[in-house]
Amino acid sequence: MKTKHMVVIGDAYNMAELDNESIQLVVTSPPYFNVKDYGTENIGSIDSYAGYLKSLRQVFEECYRVLAKGRYVCVNISDIISNGRKYPIHAHCISILQRCGFKYVDNIIWKKPSGRKNGNCSGASKRFGLLIQHPYPMYYYPNNTYEHILVFRKGDFDYKMLTHDMKEDSKINIRYARLHWNTDIWEMMPETRKGHPAMFPEQLPEALIRLYTYRGEAVLDPFLGSGTTSAVAKKLCRSSVGYEINEAYLELIKKKSGYSEDPHSFEIIVKKPRGEMI
Repeated sequence: MKTKHMVVIGDAYNMAELDNESIQLVVTSPPYFNVKDYGTENIGSIDSYAGYLKSLRQVFEECYRVLAKGRYVCVNISDIISNGRKYPIHAHCISILQRCGFKYVDNIIWKKPSGRKNGNCSGASKRFGLLIQHPYPMYYYPNNTYEHILVFRKGDFDYKMLTHDMKEDSKINIRYARLHWNTDIWEMMPETRKGHPAMFPEQLPEALIRLYTYRGEAVLDPFLGSGTTSAVAKKLCRSSVGYEINEAYLELIKKKSGYSEDPHSFEIIVKKPRGEMI
């Protein structure tokens, strides 16, 4: 099946390249607040936590506009520890998405193996060490070994739109689903490849794309990063759109997505800071 893939180098505050309700699924993982160096100024480098949340809302309001009625947005996010303070980002993110108009559906927990450096925030996998050093009450802080996958929906879906062929062509392997997706706790290894400071594993977008879209539909990632969502969408015969503010990641995105093998299926747009096309 022929698919199309758009990569926009620029922010996702205004996704003018996309028509209203032209996307069938949003899968993304926003930048962590104030703990990761993504190589350029971005939402995560905003000094103010209130400003960070305001910027997230701007992007999710655009996601609401471009998402088709009845379809899903899935946000991988975790609370973070910055300068000794823990921020409940997932809770605020739920509130933001609800205010944008989305209906809260699920909070899936991505559980990582215990005892492994998880990379979700600075010092998160070393917190228990304080109790080891001071084995007394009130020194307990558990290591963080999970992240959230927040699932929201835009209104109701008309299942009568689906044809028999559409359903059969995208049928889910129930045996696999029973083993891996039967509860709201998914166990997945974190991504360890280098090239980007916070990549999620391919298993994560693959599960969401299989569970919430049909072949030939379009998936959007407004924080594309290294290009994992687009790469997986292409592999699963879905079209994709991704926004990434740092042009330095463009070659990595192209490599992961198989650009050299099928350049005619890609459209790459580079925007100037003020949104002008180059």
